[in-house]
Amino acid sequence: MASEIINNIRHWWIFLLRGLLFVLFGIYILNTPLVSFEAISFLLGAVIIIAGIAELIHSYANRYIAGQVYRFYIGLLDVALGLLIAFDLKISFAVLPLILGVWFLIRGFSLFSFAGVIRNSWLLMIVGVVTIIFALLVIFNPAFGVMTIVLWAAYAFIITGISNVVLAFRLKAANELLPENQQRL
Repeated sequence: MASEIINNIRHWWIFLLRGLLFVLFGIYILNTPLVSFEAISFLLGAVIIIAGIAELIHSYANRYIAGQVYRFYIGLLDVALGLLIAFDLKISFAVLPLILGVWFLIRGFSLFSFAGVIRNSWLLMIVGVVTIIFALLVIFNPAFGVMTIVLWAAYAFIITGISNVVLAFRLKAANELLPENQQRL
C-alpha cells in the first residue's frame, strides 16, 4: 500500500496530463456540441443496452416472482432502444430527446415499484419523482434534453480535469518531500 502511494506521488505528472486532457476534452465538447452529441448518443445507446441485458437477467433469475413480466418487457425495451440509439445515429439524433425522456419516465416509474419492495423507501420515491420531472422536461422540450446531455458531459470532464490538476500539484509537493532515492522514476 505504501509503495502504491509513493508510486502515485512519484508519477504526479500523469495526473496533470490526464487533468489537462480532460479539461481540453470538456472545452472541445462545448465547442462542438453536434459532433459530441453523436458520440454521446452512441455511448448512451451502449449503456442502455447493458442496462436492458441486466434487467433481462434480473427478470429471468426471478421469473417465479410475481411482477417480473413487467421487468422483462422493460429489459426488452431497453435493448431495443439502446440498439436504435447506438447504431442508427441519424435517427437517434432526431428522436434521442424523446427516447431519452420516455426511457427516464419508465425508469422513474420503475423506481416507484422498487420503493414498494424496499418497504416504502422514501429516498427511492423522491428520486423517482425527480426522474419523472426530468423526463417530462426532456419530452416536452427536446432542446433541453440535447443541451443537458452535452453540457453535463462537458462540465463533468472539465470538473474532473481541474480536480486532477489540483491533485497533481499536491502530489508534486509531496514528491518534493520524499527522500532522493524514492523520487527517481
